[in-house]
Amino acid sequence: MTDANSHPRAAQAVGESLPAYLSGRFHLVSTGIGDAGNITVNAQEVLRRADVVFGTSRLLVTFADLLGGKELHDAGHGLFMDLIRKDTPAEKADAMEADVRQIVRRAADQGKRIAVIDYGDSMIFGPQAGFIQEFSDLDPVIIPGVSSFNAANAALARDVMTGSMSRSVILAAAYDTRDDYAGTDTLQRLAQTGSTLVFFAMRSRFQQLTERLKRVLPGSTPLAVVCHAGRSEQHTVVRATLDTAVAALQGRDVPFEHLVYVGDFLAD
Repeated sequence: MTDANSHPRAAQAVGESLPAYLSGRFHLVSTGIGDAGNITVNAQEVLRRADVVFGTSRLLVTFADLLGGKELHDAGHGLFMDLIRKDTPAEKADAMEADVRQIVRRAADQGKRIAVIDYGDSMIFGPQAGFIQEFSDLDPVIIPGVSSFNAANAALARDVMTGSMSRSVILAAAYDTRDDYAGTDTLQRLAQTGSTLVFFAMRSRFQQLTERLKRVLPGSTPLAVVCHAGRSEQHTVVRATLDTAVAALQGRDVPFEHLVYVGDFLAD
């Protein structure tokens, strides 16, 4: 759990003015990824001072020590974005959004401070990012947190900018492994840049990913899969090459959220 008194700023008395970069009446607050201890001091500060907090049940429980006495609400998953309608009937999604909209508007009219808590980087596949556009008139402030990319880099213990032929990193979603994807950022084009490639591989097809990359890159190109990034007691790293990666993952329970790194910065 978190310790609200572990930092001089966190020990400020409730009611004192926040610094300008933390002020505002509506915040989207990342609590980081993985361990609860990855939350930043700034995120703790905002949550301690919030009056109304939206979050998933897991996050509301995890950070209960910061949320005592506050008005708590379910933030849903993907509200005010197309994401909510992928698994939720449109009528139910509309009703959920209407309820949240009413709560937020009432709280804002009453001068209350509102926080939506998220995890990872809220601006990279963040399920609560829709709140920013929906309530843009409230001048939302985003409090950044440790992302899965940050945590996975730490798990690898390698500088991702040290490729032998490139000092660039491309973050991608590997959508090109889907049959219906028509984007211009094909895996072949990404591979041709020679950059280190990092894939948020939640819905990608791993075998198609490696096969398409091998149209450009040698099969001996190093690859790593990082699972449970940010969970100090649970994260795992599987190291392989484009040729051996599919076999290396055979029989492993790869979680929905994992990152795939491809590049010679991983070479021994």
